[in-house]
Order: sequence, then structure tokens, then C-alpha cells
Amino acid sequence: MYARCGRVGDARRVFGGISLPDTVCWASMISGYHRAGRFQEAVCLFTRMEKMGSSPDRVTCVAVVCALTALGRLEDARTLLHRMPAPSSTVAWNAVISGYAQQSGIEHEVFGLYKDMRCWGLWPTRSTFASMLSAAANATAFIEGRQVHAAAVRHGLDANVFVGSSLINLYAKCGCIGDAILVFDCSGEKNVVMWNAMLNGLVRNEYQVEAIQMFLYMKRLGLEADEFTYVSVLGACAHLDSHCLGRQVQCVTIKNCMDASLFVANATLDMHSKFGAIDDAKTLFNLITYKDTVSWNALLVGLTHNEEDEEAIHMLKGMNLDGVTPDEVSFATVINACSNIRATETGKQIHCLAMKHSICSNHAVGSSLIDFYSKHGDVESCRKVLAQVDASSIVPRNVLIAGLVQNNREDEAIDLFQQVLRDGLKPSSFTFSSILSGCTGLLSSIIGKQVHCYTLKSGFLNDDTSVGVSLVGTYLKARMPEDANKLLIEMPDHKNLVEWTAIVSGYAQNGYSYQSLLSFWRMRSYDVHPDEVTFASILKACSEMTALSDGKEIHGLIIKSGFGSYKTATSAIIDMYSKCGDIISSFEAFKELKSKQDITLWNSMILGFAKNGYADEALLLFQKMQDSQIKSDEVTFLGVLIACAHAGLISEGRHYFDSMSKVYGIMPRVDHYACFIDLLGRGGHLQEAQEVINELPFRPDGVIWATYLAACRMHKDEERGEIAAKELVELEPQNSSTYVLLSNMYAAAGNWVEAKMAREAMREKGATKFPGCSWITVGNKTSLFLVQDKNHLGALRIYEMLDNLTRMMHKYDDVENYDMLISAEMFT
Repeated sequence: MYARCGRVGDARRVFGGISLPDTVCWASMISGYHRAGRFQEAVCLFTRMEKMGSSPDRVTCVAVVCALTALGRLEDARTLLHRMPAPSSTVAWNAVISGYAQQSGIEHEVFGLYKDMRCWGLWPTRSTFASMLSAAANATAFIEGRQVHAAAVRHGLDANVFVGSSLINLYAKCGCIGDAILVFDCSGEKNVVMWNAMLNGLVRNEYQVEAIQMFLYMKRLGLEADEFTYVSVLGACAHLDSHCLGRQVQCVTIKNCMDASLFVANATLDMHSKFGAIDDAKTLFNLITYKDTVSWNALLVGLTHNEEDEEAIHMLKGMNLDGVTPDEVSFATVINACSNIRATETGKQIHCLAMKHSICSNHAVGSSLIDFYSKHGDVESCRKVLAQVDASSIVPRNVLIAGLVQNNREDEAIDLFQQVLRDGLKPSSFTFSSILSGCTGLLSSIIGKQVHCYTLKSGFLNDDTSVGVSLVGTYLKARMPEDANKLLIEMPDHKNLVEWTAIVSGYAQNGYSYQSLLSFWRMRSYDVHPDEVTFASILKACSEMTALSDGKEIHGLIIKSGFGSYKTATSAIIDMYSKCGDIISSFEAFKELKSKQDITLWNSMILGFAKNGYADEALLLFQKMQDSQIKSDEVTFLGVLIACAHAGLISEGRHYFDSMSKVYGIMPRVDHYACFIDLLGRGGHLQEAQEVINELPFRPDGVIWATYLAACRMHKDEERGEIAAKELVELEPQNSSTYVLLSNMYAAAGNWVEAKMAREAMREKGATKFPGCSWITVGNKTSLFLVQDKNHLGALRIYEMLDNLTRMMHKYDDVENYDMLISAEMFT
């Protein structure tokens, strides 16, 4: 009586007064503990019962099996299940099946238990099928799930609302949304659980509009939505990119008094965070009385996505103070925040905290830690973290491969990739993209071809276009455009913007500007609309080709597409006009911007002025930037030094170079030193330039010595020029420009013997000078011209015209040396 009334303490006192309890007493007391949720005490009492030699009856065994399952001791529950006296109990079997279904990684055991249950002659119930279908859904075991569905139909339980909800969940998780809708439509009885399952399935499979429509239909039918309904609908709003609709749903939740639900509040908080409405998210967060880990995580993720990384890190401390235990999402998010702001020491402290919570083995936390350490160049710590992470996941290894590539340790990245294959792990598209991005030169073509073969054999290339895009980029880096073009033709999806952007960018970045432009117009022919990144890439190609006409056309397209105010696109427009020599249009594009808070825009304009010889304008714009409180960076000073070098402003250049480290805290890079040496060299301060080279904090590279050699040639200083040339030949023996510069220096000084020897040394070393070229675009046709080119289709007419022009210039004494020109007579 006491046990059935929930007064377990009184029942225990009465039970304790019985010297030799019989089977009924034991069963009553153990069942009482089980009903009260005191599972451990029920199991302990059962153990004592067996030690005293009492044989448990069927009721006792059922209670203990359920208690063991609740405690997670599934093997013990399964063992007792097979020891139960006949006839066995469906309730006990359902409890064990449910326990296995809820445990990640062992869901497939459910199907073996079901077979054993049927061998015992027991009939499955709705609970049996609901648990089995849940297990199949969690394991995405589609075939087994279909078999369970067929068994439910045979037993006439497929129309049950619990079984129906589980079936919808199964098909939705397996991506078969059509089958899920069919189950829903064929169900005679539909309660709110089934509606929620269908709504969740639609959102999970990215049918957001259909989910909203279904919710509205549900409201028209007069069905009462519960908290889980609103969670799905708010999720649909977040994925639809409609904050306005999300706010309307939030108003509905308030009107129906659902906003007090923690589930609804968390979903609303997550929605605001995803839309970047971080102030709304903070306000709602403060209104939640009892916050759980999900509440904190939703705001943490929102802060990180909105670049409020310091506040996100600070919130982890608040989370601990509030007594809420951080989980893997909390740690992964905050570690990413530390990576974003380079908070090295804080990141290490959070790593220690994660170790204290024994959560470093989680692949999300481990991946974040590997990314954190790799961004700081600490590859050894990355390897130590990987050793502690769950080895069954490919994600942490992908992050380490990317980290090794970023730290210029490509050989180690390839070794790790091979280890992934040896361990039997299936590489993802990110794996291939990372390993391909680290391949350069000869290695690029070898690894590229091997990956290409692997993806073809495994069928991966047909399933994921991103791998094909990465391969195209690899072939272009390896100067194998024919292979890249063949692969492009084989790629099936011609409507994929990401694919086209990668192709346009790949061509532009590897010197194939003309092909990049052709690909862009081909993309337009497929009615694919470019985004900001596409425009930036194609404008780079226009800059390299000085294709001003195409650049202007693309500028118009950018304005028409609504990207005119975007910083990346505008910066590319400024750069394109500058490199095409149209500095007025470049400055007009700069002036038209309403917001000029981004340093990239100022840098592009300063560099544009500097490289086009407008030194005063470049320095004036730099001063205006300082007045606008825009913080200068390395690129800013590069533009300023170029301006000073081109205008011969030596004292100003010295001032700006010295102020980099002393005033702005910016350590000069190789290119800054090269510009400063160029400035001194152009002004004839060769001794000072030599002193700067001698005091460099690193070994001078080819750029430094080539700059110095050019200055020596300009001022006919053979002695210093020979020193620079010697260093250059050691660094870059195959670079023809070294020998040409040296030869020209000797020739300018009248030392023809040394000039000839420099040319002969170039031939002996096998250094080849690439011929100069120029091109012109007339209409839609671009014609290319090379120095001393005899293979051009119009070569005869070109040299006839050149001969005529030469005679005209000779007539007016405008040409001093004629013997270097090739006459048209060579072709007659």
C-alpha cells in the first residue's frame, strides 16, 4: 500500500521489520523503488534478495530490468532479460530495446533484440516499433527502417500515431521527405506530435517555405500548437533569412503564452543571433529566468558570428559563475573566438578548463583546439590534441591537414593524408581541398593527378563539385590549363555560382586572365548571377590585362547587381581603374562611397595614386586617412613608400619608414625594405642603401638585391653592381633579369666587354629571357604581340608598318639606333 501511494520511506520501514520477506514482499518493495525513480536502490535491493537465496518472480525481474536500463547498465539488463522466468514480459523487452535505441553508436543492437523477442514468442507493441524506428533514424539505417515499417504494417500498427511519428522522423532523417509526407497524409489520426514530426522533418530537409505553409494550415484547422511546434517554425524562419517573419512568430508565441517555455525562448534567441540582431538576443537572454546550456550557447555562437569575440570569451566565465556546465559547443565556440582575436594565453587557459571537464576528446572541441594552435604556428601542440581526440572522426584530421598547409609543412600534410587512407577513414571534400591547396610546382601536378584518380575511382568527383573545383585550381597552379579545361567540360553542374567563382578566380590568380574573362562571360550565358567575390576576381583579371573596356562593363554590372557599396567589389574597382591608368575614374569610385571606414579602400586608392606617379595626391590622401582616425597597416605604408620613391621624396620616405615601427608599431616587411632601398637608390644614396641591406633583420632575398642592382645600373656604379649581381646569381641562377640588368649596367658605362660576358654567362646558365609582349583589344578580339615574333599571322604587314614608321621617325631625327629594328625585308 505504502509503495503504491508513493510513500517509499514508510514502505521501507515496514519491509525492514519483516525478518524473512517472501517473494511478494520483495517484488512490492523493488517495484516501489522503481516507480519512485530510485533505480539504484531497486537494483541494490534485488542484489540483496539474490544473496539471501530468494528467487525473483516475473514482476520483480521486469522492475529490475527497467531500473538497470534507466541506469544505463544495458548489458546487465539484457542478461537478466534472458534469465527471466517464462512467460517473459513485453514491457521488459520494450524497456531494453528503448535503452539501446537511445544510446549513440549501438542502435543496431536493437534489431538483434527484436529477433530474440520474436523467438520468445512475444508480440511487438507500438512502443517496440516506435523505439526500433527511432534507432533506425538515429543510425540513418534506411533499409532496416523500411523492414521495421513493413513489420508494423503486418501487425496493423502503422496507423498508430506514435509509430507514425517515428516513421516520419525516420524518413526525414534519411532525406526521404516524400515518404515522410506520404506517411503523414495516409495517417487517419493526426495529433500534435505527428504534426511536429512533419514540421521538423521539413525544416531538417530545408523545405522552409513548406514548413511555414504547413504551420499556417495547422492554425487554420484550429489545432493547438505546442512549444515544439514553435521551435520548428522559428528554425524555419532562421533558415529563410526572414527576420521580419521570425519576429511575427515571436509575437505569436507571446500571445499564446509560449514565450515562457525554455525551448521556445532558446529557439527565439538562436534566431536573433543568426540574423545578427545581437542586441535583441542579449535582451531576450536577460529575460530568461532559468537558463540552460543551450541558452548560453545560442548567445555565445551569436556573439562569435557577429565578431564580438571578447564578450563571448567573457561570457564563458559568466556561465561558470551561473552554475551552468559548459558543453562541447560552449568550448568549441569560445576557442574559435580566441583564434579570431589571437588571444593565445586565454585560449590555453580555456584548453586547461576543457581538460578539467574531460571534453577534449570531443571532435568539435579537438578541431577548434587544433585550429587555434595551428594559427599560432604551434604544430606540435596540434598533434598532441589530435592524439586525444576521437579517432573515428575525419574532422580533426582535416583541420590539422589545413593547419599544416597554412604553416608551409606540405610534406607532413601529405603524410597525414596518406595515414587517413591507411586508417580506413573516408576523406571529405574539405580533406581534398586542403591537401590540394598545399601543392605547388611539380608536387602540384603529381598530387593533383593522384587525387583526381582517387576521386574518379571512388565516385567522389561526381558527388561533390567542390572537389572538381579544387582540382581545376591545382591544374592551373601547375600550369596545366588543358587538363583544367578538360575537367571543366566534364563537370555536370553549370548553374553552381561557387563553382564558377572558383574557376574565374583560379584563372585570374594563375596568370590566365583572358581565360578568366571568357569564363566570366560564359557563366553569364548560363544566367548565373555573380556575387561580390566573383566580381572581385574578374576585375583582377581585367587589371592584369589592362582591359579597361571590359572593366567598365563589369563596373556597370556591379552597380546594376547592387554590389556598388560593397567594400571588396569597390576596392577591386579602384584597383582595376588604377592599373589600367584611369586614375580619375578610380578616384571617382572612391569618392562615391558613403562609408569609408574600411582600410582596404584607402589602401587601394593610395597605391593607385602612388603607382601612377601621383605622389602628392597619395601622401595627401594618407594624411586625410589619418585625420579620419583610420588605423594604418602594412599595405598603407607600402603605398606611401612607393609614392615617395617615384617622386624622389627621400627625406619624407625616411620619415615614414622610421615611423612605421616607432610610431605605428608596424614591423617593416621585405617589400617595405625593398621600397626604401629603391627610394635611396633612385636618389643616388647607394652607400646608405648598402648599409640598410647590411643591417636587415633577415637574409636579403632576390627582390632586395635586384632593386639595389637596378639602382647601381641607373647611377653606373659598377663596383656595387657587381656585388649585387653576385648575390643575385647565387640566389636565383636561372633568373635572366639579373644578367640583363648587369649587362645593361656595363653597356651604360661603355664597358662592352663585360656586357658581352654577362650575356654569355646567361646563356651558359641556361637562363631564358621571356620576350616582352603587348596586346590590344578591338571589338571582342584581343591580339597579342611578342618582341621579334615571326609567327604572328599578320607579321608581314606589322613589320612593313614598323619599317614605315621607322623611316618617318628617322626623317625627323627621332630615332638614334635603327640597327636593333627588324625590317620587313626579312620576310620577303
